[in-house]
Amino acid sequence: MVSGIIFDMDGTIVDSLPYHHEAWRIFFEENKVEDFSEKLKKYKGGGTLDLMKAVYGDIYSLEELKKMSDDKEIIFRDIYRGNIVPIDGYLEFLNEIKSKNILVGIASNAIKLNVDLTLKELGIFALFDSIICGDEVNYGKPNPEMFNKTISYFKVNKANCLVFEDSIEGVTAANNACIKVIGV
Repeated sequence: MVSGIIFDMDGTIVDSLPYHHEAWRIFFEENKVEDFSEKLKKYKGGGTLDLMKAVYGDIYSLEELKKMSDDKEIIFRDIYRGNIVPIDGYLEFLNEIKSKNILVGIASNAIKLNVDLTLKELGIFALFDSIICGDEVNYGKPNPEMFNKTISYFKVNKANCLVFEDSIEGVTAANNACIKVIGV
């Protein structure tokens, strides 16, 4: 019997990826980085700061890269706000899960500001028993840390939990945490 369900956010409960892509385009254009699409295609896993490190290497200090990451995320929130819609059927599915007293969590590589914006704009923030964001863990997906942290908050057996994920990194993280996963 399932006692806990953990959802990824971007690409799983909302289709925010086009807005992230546009935010990267704007950010890279403003910072005169060419071939931004190729840089995004080559990058796998982690959050915005990890991508900044991959793109810029050691050209900038960690503090400068963090500032640049924050700037990109501000662009994202500015263009995403007011355009947030759930994946078809997600709200009904979430309400059905909650009606069965199943614990529900979010485990997302996204930063807390982005997760909060999304869940609050959808009006579902209060429905989650656990919310773990990329800036609240030491390691993002594919590392299992955020799933293990969620299970710890749930205080349930991993064997009774299920993860919904849309990325290879997320599926790998769930597998590394020894939690059953459904790829969306």
